[in-house]
Amino acid sequence: MAKSNSTAAKATTEARELPGESAANQLPELFDDRGRTVPWMARTVHRLYDAQAQKILDREDLAIAYWYYLRVLAERGELNQLELSKRVGIASTTAVPALDNLEKRGLVQRVRDPKDRRKYYVQLKDEGKRLVDDMLPEITSMLSTSLDGISQRDMRVFWKVMHQIEKNLGQMSQDDTVED
Repeated sequence: MAKSNSTAAKATTEARELPGESAANQLPELFDDRGRTVPWMARTVHRLYDAQAQKILDREDLAIAYWYYLRVLAERGELNQLELSKRVGIASTTAVPALDNLEKRGLVQRVRDPKDRRKYYVQLKDEGKRLVDDMLPEITSMLSTSLDGISQRDMRVFWKVMHQIEKNLGQMSQDDTVED
């Protein structure tokens, strides 16, 4: 499989090569040495982070998907349900059962918007704040450990590259996606 991806990468590079210029000067590497793309690696790393965080969250019997809601609320404060869904990156219809669960557990509270009774605001309750305060240091430590062996300079380059990719994709999508 790596051979076909390598061939595809070479063909892509050759197709974009301008006369008189080498491919290396025109196009970043689209595939790594195992034939993986940036989105593939981002997905793999995300899944590995989720698996490690889930081990920590299991002590509180909290699914990683729910953690994202709590983190956004802890960081941003009260948000309307649609805004919260966008910031978590989940469809608003998917958010309803998650918020139902978090509300039943006493971690969040939904309050109807007095100006528009179709809308709800979501806020962390004291127990939700406690849970975030208790779990965040250990999750932060796990994230920090995952960066062992990477220099500050390399991290600055990494962030620069990631922000540029985000900007490029945002310009391509031209939608109302909220980045957090």
